Amino acid sequence: MTELEFRPRFHFFTPLAADEVKRRIAAHVVDDNALGLQLKGTGHHLILQFPVNSQRSWTPQMDLDVEVEEGRTRVRCLIGPSPSIWMLFVGGYLGCVVLALLGISIGVAQGIVGAPVWGYLLVAPTPFIALVLWLLAQEGKRRSQDAMRALKTFVDEALGCDCFRLAEEE
Repeated sequence: MTELEFRPRFHFFTPLAADEVKRRIAAHVVDDNALGLQLKGTGHHLILQFPVNSQRSWTPQMDLDVEVEEGRTRVRCLIGPSPSIWMLFVGGYLGCVVLALLGISIGVAQGIVGAPVWGYLLVAPTPFIALVLWLLAQEGKRRSQDAMRALKTFVDEALGCDCFRLAEEE
């Protein structure tokens, strides 16, 4: 994985214990945090976020799951938009599907009973709405590249490794 794509997922094994991974990331947030990243989460699930005052709709966050597998510590990472933005896009696409199905259903029913068929007109805007949502997602992806790299670099520095390289070797 040489470049950061939209919602990159990667995992790697580390010789560090799970609690040590958590401790190092938490210590790095406190000691060496020029970006002002905030650490949230419970147990072995951590969430690295940018401060609220610097977040934009395209600002990503990193979810880290630390687990012990066969005596080794596996760190799973996901970099993506906040859940509220993610659900906004899912809701938009779902709205397009519902509108299209409603239009088709009404149009078919109108055709069966011999009424003027206008229901199909509800389907017409759905490809354009979906295209606009897709273009917005692409623009968000473009704008979030630097922040995604910053999150990756932060974890690399905290754990003392190149996480993407380790993930590729797995």
